[in-house]
Amino acid sequence: MSSSPPFDSSELREPVIEPGHTYASVTDKISAIVLTRPTSLGWVVGFTVAFALVMVMTIAVGWLIIKGTGIWGINIPVGWGFAIVNFVWWIGIGHAGTLISAILFLLNQQWRTSINRFAEAMTLFAVACAGLFPLIHTGRPCMAYYMFP
Repeated sequence: MSSSPPFDSSELREPVIEPGHTYASVTDKISAIVLTRPTSLGWVVGFTVAFALVMVMTIAVGWLIIKGTGIWGINIPVGWGFAIVNFVWWIGIGHAGTLISAILFLLNQQWRTSINRFAEAMTLFAVACAGLFPLIHTGRPCMAYYMFP
C-alpha cells in the first residue's frame, strides 16, 4: 500500500500571481510607484527645514559639551529646573506608553496590537532620550566618569 495522499494538495490552490506576471514584474510595478516619481518641492523644503533644525540642535549640544551648563545661566540652584524638567518629561512620556499598553492588555482588547506596538516603541524611544539627559546635563560628558565611585 502506498503512503502518498489520495490527491495532490497543490492542485487545489489558486495561483498567487495572475497569468502573464512573474514575481519580478510584480516587484517592478510596485516599486515603480516610489522609484520613478520625482521628488516634490514640498518634500525638499520639509527636508531642508528638518535638517536645519537638526544642525541647530547639534551645534547647541556641541556648545553645551564644550562650555558646560554655565551657558544656561544657572548660577543658582533653582536654575537646574530646566534640565530636571526635561529629564522628567521624557520619563513621563515613557510611563505613558507603558500605561497605555498595560491598560489595553488588562482590558483584553482585541484591536490593541497596532496601538500596543506604537505605545511600546514610544516607551523605548522616550527611555533612550531620558538616558541621554543625565550625560548631556552634566555639562561635560568627559567628566561623567567621576560620577561613579
